[in-house]
Amino acid sequence: MGASPQTSSTEVVTVTVNVTGQLAQTDQEVVNRLVPISPKTLDEASVNTRIDLQTEETLITGDHIDAPLSYDVPKATAESLGLNFTSDGSVVDADAGASGGSGGGRRRRLTQTQHAARRMILDFHGTRRTLQEFNDLTTVLRQLGVQNQIPKAVVPKSGGKKNGGAKDLIIVGGKPLNITSVAFIFSSSECGIKPVLTEAQVKARWFDAGDSAPVTATLQRAYRVCSHEKLYFLPDNNIVVGPVDVPCTGSTKVKGAYDLRKGFGNKKNLDSEMNGLYELAKNWLQQKGGQEELIAKLPYLRRKIVVWPWNNQAQLKAGPELVDWPGMGSMGCPGNANPNGIMPDCFTWMNNALTDTSLDISVLMQELGHNIGLSHSSRDLCSGAGCEWWINEYGDDSDFMGSAGPPNGNKSYVCASAPQAYKAGWASPQTELDATTITAGTGWADTTIPSMHVTDKSFIRIAIDQTDIATQDRFKPQRALYISYRVAQPLAGYDSGLNRDINARVWVHEYNDTANGFSADTKKPPRVLAMLDLPAYDPKTKKLVPAPPSWPNLSSRFVLPKAFGAGDGLVIMVKSKTNVSAVVSLCRNTVTSESVDDGTCMDGVDNDCDGLPDDLDPDCGAEDNSSPPPPPMPMMRKSPPPAPKPPSPRPPRQSPPPPPLPSTPVADSAPKPGKRPKGNTGRRRA
Repeated sequence: MGASPQTSSTEVVTVTVNVTGQLAQTDQEVVNRLVPISPKTLDEASVNTRIDLQTEETLITGDHIDAPLSYDVPKATAESLGLNFTSDGSVVDADAGASGGSGGGRRRRLTQTQHAARRMILDFHGTRRTLQEFNDLTTVLRQLGVQNQIPKAVVPKSGGKKNGGAKDLIIVGGKPLNITSVAFIFSSSECGIKPVLTEAQVKARWFDAGDSAPVTATLQRAYRVCSHEKLYFLPDNNIVVGPVDVPCTGSTKVKGAYDLRKGFGNKKNLDSEMNGLYELAKNWLQQKGGQEELIAKLPYLRRKIVVWPWNNQAQLKAGPELVDWPGMGSMGCPGNANPNGIMPDCFTWMNNALTDTSLDISVLMQELGHNIGLSHSSRDLCSGAGCEWWINEYGDDSDFMGSAGPPNGNKSYVCASAPQAYKAGWASPQTELDATTITAGTGWADTTIPSMHVTDKSFIRIAIDQTDIATQDRFKPQRALYISYRVAQPLAGYDSGLNRDINARVWVHEYNDTANGFSADTKKPPRVLAMLDLPAYDPKTKKLVPAPPSWPNLSSRFVLPKAFGAGDGLVIMVKSKTNVSAVVSLCRNTVTSESVDDGTCMDGVDNDCDGLPDDLDPDCGAEDNSSPPPPPMPMMRKSPPPAPKPPSPRPPRQSPPPPPLPSTPVADSAPKPGKRPKGNTGRRRA
């Protein structure tokens, strides 16, 4: 039993050690760790320490950090070790010179652990040490009851080499890549934790066994299809091992004491358990024997997937839940300066139930998506007062990095949104536009965009107003809109898991990141602004079909009033759609109404982008009559048959203005989505 947590009234002294390492981040409110830059051995690759990162800059996985790590120790503990910290922060041996003569003087009666802590503090304080040495120090201090500590790492601006981590799974230039991983399925018969999930059941989720197999929504198929044949998940490079039976309590070399029933073996967080399970798996392989080939491959299998029922005691009605997440993953994978060297560990943790017989395809794709370097996919949280302050970090239900959940997880899956596919290198724009190519006062221009299942060049990307965007930053951010069309394909096909309420829709996203090859900035995820569709009428009643509950403001048009600056807006309109493409019309306006005085009522152009030609526009003296409703359009509710070859993309062209529509939602008008799949429900916008 460790010491009680230190209170704010406890007087402490600070041990400071200079350490160099590379940053490794984990999603779920972003956990920062330091890992080795160029590990030489399998054991060294597992070394890591959680840090309280304090910096003014945006740092991502793989950035090299050279900083002092500060660790608070109760003053009483330091004094019991015979250590005095002076006013200038240095440490001295309180017993030195107590009496003359070699071997003479007063000797403290210290335990072996106390002797080790005393020696390390005297030797390490104020010096440069390896990450392993710093870990050794913190391990010894924990044994003395110094718990609940996360060392502070203060990184000055531009303080260190930044390399952005391993780019092993971000597609560059369309060059295909292979995912490599090892998954361990754990049990602990010692304390009665026996999940029913088997190695065969996990392999059924991992690898294709044909269209008639019970599970066709496999990782192998989903990555191949969603990436347009750029990312492969093959049996030879993705090993599944289990069940690995381990003690439910004990200690590991890397993180010390662990408890797989109650958790928090280190009295602070689940680091000991989350890292310890992989250490236990390596020990299990060595003890089992005959696993030399797999052990030799471990350093080169980049993803370590840990499958464990973290809430086992709650399911056994023997304790509370430990976690509120279904999965967690490293946010990008750390690299090695030597491309042929051993890489630091890159993790995905799955939280299965004791009774689960499979793993959730959406959770797997999201956590392995984090390993690639993708952030969550978000959506505005809205109320009657508007949508200006809160976003749901997981709110995009059209993306596996958001809250997408296929109706049949064994047969279908959802692919990535346009901005996420762009970031990952899976897809690129069919058309790129900006303020120089969309001219105000020229009316509407049409573009035909293919559904994202048809081709890897499928969406419109529009660079818009760059106010407050640090365009000179090393990540080269650019505020941009992404306009895409998504049509569900038959089971096990592209986007086969799109819910019927969001199938065959046009999507408008905003994302300020670019296809720069780096891991995403987790604080600035892509954001869905609108889902658009044509009005649909019930063939029997001839009445307008109600909008889906999750999209009550569904419309065929979307207005971004300040797309190119104050008073310089953009209107996006859906004009038509088929099983394979949609026609989208764009109009830029710098006036909110037309006028006889300035000539805009007589130029034959829809200058205010309200969908009315001059002779029908009330601004120009026409009667204010509501336009008749457009003819009924069938809503595409079912997955269509395989698509024929799409037409060649065409550049934007001038077209007559589309008819006005009854509702014209503006930016940030998305409704409040459903419950997100992990703990918190949202966060305030930066």
